[in-house]
Amino acid sequence: MTALTVLLSGVVACQGGNGGDSAVVDPYDPAAVRYGLAPRPHPDVTYQPDVVFVGGGGNAVRSVTDDGLTWRIDPDAKHAGDLAPGRVMFLTSRAVGRVLEARRDGGDLAVTIAPVELTEVIRDGSFRTDAPVPLDRPIAYSAGTPAWTVADLPPEPTPSGGTGGGAPIAETGGALPSGLATGGGERVGPGGGAPVGRARLVPVGAPAPRPPAPPARLSGSETAQTGDARLTAECCRDGVAARFDYDDSEIRMSGSVSLLMDRPRGTFDFAISGATITRAEFSITGGAGLRVAVKAATKVGNTRNLSKSLVLPTAFDFPVGTILGVPFSVRVSQSLEIKTAFSAKDGYLEAGGEYSLSGAFGYGYHRPYWGPVSPGGFGVRKSLTNSITGVSVGVSGLVVSYDVKFSVGIGVVGFHAGLYVALRASVGASLGSGAGAPLLACRGAGFGLTLRYGLDYSIPKVVADVLNFFLRTFNTKPIKHRGELGDEHVVLRRSETVPPDAPLCVG
Repeated sequence: MTALTVLLSGVVACQGGNGGDSAVVDPYDPAAVRYGLAPRPHPDVTYQPDVVFVGGGGNAVRSVTDDGLTWRIDPDAKHAGDLAPGRVMFLTSRAVGRVLEARRDGGDLAVTIAPVELTEVIRDGSFRTDAPVPLDRPIAYSAGTPAWTVADLPPEPTPSGGTGGGAPIAETGGALPSGLATGGGERVGPGGGAPVGRARLVPVGAPAPRPPAPPARLSGSETAQTGDARLTAECCRDGVAARFDYDDSEIRMSGSVSLLMDRPRGTFDFAISGATITRAEFSITGGAGLRVAVKAATKVGNTRNLSKSLVLPTAFDFPVGTILGVPFSVRVSQSLEIKTAFSAKDGYLEAGGEYSLSGAFGYGYHRPYWGPVSPGGFGVRKSLTNSITGVSVGVSGLVVSYDVKFSVGIGVVGFHAGLYVALRASVGASLGSGAGAPLLACRGAGFGLTLRYGLDYSIPKVVADVLNFFLRTFNTKPIKHRGELGDEHVVLRRSETVPPDAPLCVG
């Protein structure tokens, strides 16, 4: 395990006599891999007074639902009898949250929890890594196929025709290359459109039944099939990748987006005082590039286009062990938005590109000031514009937005409370009508890269919507899709090209 030291805080205390009793200290012990590592009260950390340390760690867990919210545990585990609505259960690095219900069910104690912020658990403490944490031995946690995996974004009318020419990306908000616009005059751009997971989503229906979560395992690749979408998440020695294949018999779209990395590592250092994060530093090293490849085809043309949010249901955890008794982990999660804009039947469009970047990315925070750490060395290895090919009698377009987030903290899959930093890349491609200009192929390409970061947590809005649908059964307040501090954004790159430079293409 990586050697760690701790930066001790000033005046701190512990919750007397409310400690866990798990003997498991190896984060790669089978019980810890399956359900998380147990916390240990420490005299140099002050916890909130309503935190209950339940003994046994992962060995006390019988099962957990795929959304991570209902835990079946041993009713005879130490302090399990102290769990009651309103208190915070802290059983493992994953089994932590505010208790909504605790009831006997056969031989189990079924405890349903709501996600909590880190400062709802810890009131005072300072934590840091002495050596970078290598991201080379991931534990894959899958949520199965929850209701939030695939969701509709607002439907977007397709272009009415033309040759692929159009206005350039707007300086505020952006647009699809070659003038492919959404309804109502609003434009969605590959470099400055709606952030992944924050677009207005259609109402979420009733969640599916909540089966037990699939077993966690040491793995760098997991695939899930949900409805018409097949999603594969990969991590992390050589990078992080999201692969998707969507096919509903009328529209097909497939591709992959990869954050290329060279021996990635993470470091963090933060302090909590009076239930407030007062300073924080978090960075990921090893960034090496970005690669994207996507293709789309339609049988129905402008009758219907694709507009989907895809949240990959697998997160990869890298246990840090315990720092002052707190079982932190570095987590990697991914999400996508995919959109098509075909104006004619039997259209096909394909594009791909690769970009270089280097160095660390992350941020520093000293209340109330923020400072980003941005990667450098940006360059084009493979031109997205030159790669665009397709066949259509009308204008064709597609947009893929990709969000890869690194976080350090505690919490269930889909809700990791602590510090986070993410890169969001968006690419757009368009091709003019082959029928309208057989001798002149008008192509458009857009690229955008944004760094975002913050404290507490940040989750796709669709995940928050589904969780709130479930949580309202318990008359609890809804959770937000991000914490109170952060989700700061820095635009690292934004560009658009519309070759050839001819009046027919550029308007």
